[in-house]
Amino acid sequence: MQEQHTPQIETPPGQTGQLLPPGSPTLIAPVAPVPALLAIALVVFLGSLAQWFAWRVRLPAILPLLITGFLVGPVFGLIDPSGLVSAGVLFPMVGLAVGLILFEGGLTLHFSDLQRDVRRTVSMLVSIGALLTWLGCSLAGYYIAGLSAPVATLFGALVIVTGPTVIGPLLRNVRPTPKVSRILKWEGILIDPVGAIVALLVLEYLLISSHAAGTPAAQTLLLFLEVMLVGSALGVLGGLLLTQLLRRRLLPDYLINIVALAMVFIFFAVSNTLASESGLLTTTIMGIYLANRRVPKLEALATFKEELTILSISVLFIVLAANIELNALLDVLSWRSLALVAAIMFVIRPINVFISSIGSGLSWQEKLFVSWIGPRGIVAAAISSLFALELEHAGFVGAERVVPLVFIVIVGTVVVNSLSSTWVAKRLGVAEPDPRGFLIMSGHPAARAVANFLQEEGLSVLVADTNYNNVAQARQEGLPTFYGNLLSEYSDDEVNLRGIGRLLALTSNDEANALAAVKYTREFGSTNVFQLEPSRDSERKRVGEEQRGRLLFHHGTTYRELDEMFERGAKLKKTKITEKFRLADFQELYGDNYIPIFILSANGKEVRVVTEETNEPEVGTTLAALVIEPDVIRPDAESPAS
Repeated sequence: MQEQHTPQIETPPGQTGQLLPPGSPTLIAPVAPVPALLAIALVVFLGSLAQWFAWRVRLPAILPLLITGFLVGPVFGLIDPSGLVSAGVLFPMVGLAVGLILFEGGLTLHFSDLQRDVRRTVSMLVSIGALLTWLGCSLAGYYIAGLSAPVATLFGALVIVTGPTVIGPLLRNVRPTPKVSRILKWEGILIDPVGAIVALLVLEYLLISSHAAGTPAAQTLLLFLEVMLVGSALGVLGGLLLTQLLRRRLLPDYLINIVALAMVFIFFAVSNTLASESGLLTTTIMGIYLANRRVPKLEALATFKEELTILSISVLFIVLAANIELNALLDVLSWRSLALVAAIMFVIRPINVFISSIGSGLSWQEKLFVSWIGPRGIVAAAISSLFALELEHAGFVGAERVVPLVFIVIVGTVVVNSLSSTWVAKRLGVAEPDPRGFLIMSGHPAARAVANFLQEEGLSVLVADTNYNNVAQARQEGLPTFYGNLLSEYSDDEVNLRGIGRLLALTSNDEANALAAVKYTREFGSTNVFQLEPSRDSERKRVGEEQRGRLLFHHGTTYRELDEMFERGAKLKKTKITEKFRLADFQELYGDNYIPIFILSANGKEVRVVTEETNEPEVGTTLAALVIEPDVIRPDAESPAS
């Protein structure tokens, strides 16, 4: 960036700058800010709590995080970010965290996902669409919010971005069709560096113009070329170096994640040093480059970066929201700001999407849903705080309104999208079925009996096996099948998991069961992957608890026990649990000749897998168990059921 003449801000002893502009209205906090150590610990703790709450209620975490930040910051005054660290320290830390977030997002982008129609739509959304959004939001900021033309132009650039920090959780909750999901995921990650670069160019143009020195257009174009060249070159170089380190196995396993993190940070910092705000482009390209190269340990690296990203998002949103002046926020909260949010969501976004998707082959329902999803995220929050401050220091009237307006747009778009996207997706017919179904790894007779039972209960099932005879028999029984190894890379592209969200690993190979459980933990979550108990023949062969799924059935059941039960004539039977016939009566009837499999809820809509931790089924539920009837056990004895 060009040299800027920033006015000096008087600060208390021990601080080097203020995050909030001088002269802003203040609110007397009910309590004094907590000590710095406690404040840092409180932010991390509250961030994790907000993430957990978001998971429980199926909302994007940004919403509870922002609310938490507002409460501990401007409302109660427990945390004062400007009193913890100076702007000269906080903003670089925010930048590194955002760079890490975009690197992690880039790791999820695979070129194989970009079919022709998706590729064309995404490229239009992040180019022509970004310019349309900038123009529309600038006009809305000028005519609706009453910002001056220069400030409105910067505001429009700041709200171009949507952001993976919000899009990702929304897609997990809504589960739209693959085409729609890919468009939104790619746009959400790629638009962040694009929006940041546009905002930087606008800021630079305005600052140069205000100094009445040089040619603003020429210098801004030069800056654009510089940012693109430096960001792209360093991104490819960083991705190439990291790829070679992993391929050549030049790092021990315990250092891979740390070295990768260090490389992301150093390339981000070097890129930003050479060309201001080019670091976001660098880290995004690094992630995409690495994701599309076959390198070992990439899955573990992606998991580590995902965990760091969650921590970064938790801290950043709380700190940035806590940094907002409540009075400044209330000053801009009016019908004008609400109308601004409505215009961005319901006018500008649809125009952007429908123009960008011309000739794409998307249905009008798909276009409408993509138009509906446009929440703003961490990049808008982070760069608005920095850029608006620079614009205000340069003397632009109304610049202090930019940050609260951006946060209103963030909150408004996130609230509307979070609360309505699932309903809208279902109404438009672009939502995947609820993933209540089962991926069953094995096609032996007992596994097929389980699959048939689940299918009769209205659940999606997919039977996977490497034994063609088992697969052929399952097909004859009308079961959907996959012939192949679930642990292979081939299965990643070929297995259709539509409507499926749980794994039952029922093979005779304990190691394969454990590996499948580990693999699909990332897809389904650790609570939804189940496997048979490993063989008890040799403790030396048993897989550790942290490297397997939840153990299936009563007290853990091995493949041998399950197979023997089926060979002895066991059938899968449903038994209603009532006040007169409880689990104890069921156990007395069948003794050791049963294996509990599922518990069906009273309304029949929920099927729970029985594990070693499962409690006794409640009255009104139905127990599905593999049983050997008493008359089969003792044909000469009177049946206890008679």
